[in-house]
Amino acid sequence: MGLYQVSTQILENIINDQKDDNNILFDMDIWDWSQGVALYGIWKYYRLTGEKRYLDYLMQWFDTKLNRPIIHNINTMAPLLTLCFLYEETGRKDYREYCESCAEWLLECLPKTKMGGFQHVTIDSDNNQQLWADTVFMAVLFMGKIASITGNKRYAEECKKQFMLHIYYLADKKTGLWYHGWSFERMDNYAGAFWARGNCWFTIAAAELPGLIELEEWESDLILDAYRAQTASLVRYQSSEGLWHTLVNQEDSYLEVSGSSGFAYGLLKGIRAGLLPSTYKDTALRAAQAVRDHIGPDGLVGQVSYGTIVADTLEYYKNVPLRPTGYGQNLALMMLVELLVWDAQGLL
Repeated sequence: MGLYQVSTQILENIINDQKDDNNILFDMDIWDWSQGVALYGIWKYYRLTGEKRYLDYLMQWFDTKLNRPIIHNINTMAPLLTLCFLYEETGRKDYREYCESCAEWLLECLPKTKMGGFQHVTIDSDNNQQLWADTVFMAVLFMGKIASITGNKRYAEECKKQFMLHIYYLADKKTGLWYHGWSFERMDNYAGAFWARGNCWFTIAAAELPGLIELEEWESDLILDAYRAQTASLVRYQSSEGLWHTLVNQEDSYLEVSGSSGFAYGLLKGIRAGLLPSTYKDTALRAAQAVRDHIGPDGLVGQVSYGTIVADTLEYYKNVPLRPTGYGQNLALMMLVELLVWDAQGLL
């Protein structure tokens, strides 16, 4: 199946409300982080192809939900990155106003860790005094984008501060890989797990950030150095099959597709943007092909680990079950759209 065909099939599966029992990817009626990843992939596909039906879908998605009460947490910030872009596309003041209200909530109401970090509050847990790798994609990228739209320096400084804090507490100084979480209560990184999907949120976010917000030279140097240190390890730890293990440095953990999709996206975007060396191209394309090999004829993405807490043992991560999930579809879609950009620019 060609690149456009498989991308469109996954996209149509995501937005199709009439899913049968064998094809329930996730409920797009929910406002949460997995949907936020999907919306961003759909936005990128629309910007590449200009197919208005996908712009219409995005606007309808937000318009049916903004009049409902939404309980804020870190993960419910994820859809707002796309909403910022929709504001720029449409000029809809209500989109901008809602984004600004959420940015104020992050600054003034979200519980903070020591050092002022974004505590990774979720729908079912406050995760007291915890930093998670997920946060840089779920909430911090949005802060960068709303800062660029509004010119609000508070938002810009908060975005950069959160990147710095998460790098300081989660990036391993020896390998550049990221721990899944940090606790200011325990003063440790729990199991010290270099969990693939957690790592990929930074790979994606670091590739995206320079296009969202203006960085001073020293800020760019620090963030991109962390990005390059991580990706250098990804090149080293990539399996012969092209995927990465769910614990990146543990060959006895299973190969996993959602994290590998995020890595492939972050590498492809970074190479194209000149942030990473072109020598990583083979790594990125081998990963992308390996992900495509796990997309079934029905558009379902296989070999995806289920939802995961920050855990105390490495065995926990190794035993997380594999099953098709919404975020597995959505991370694959983002990767496929970036491949389409490469194709359109003659880079493949």
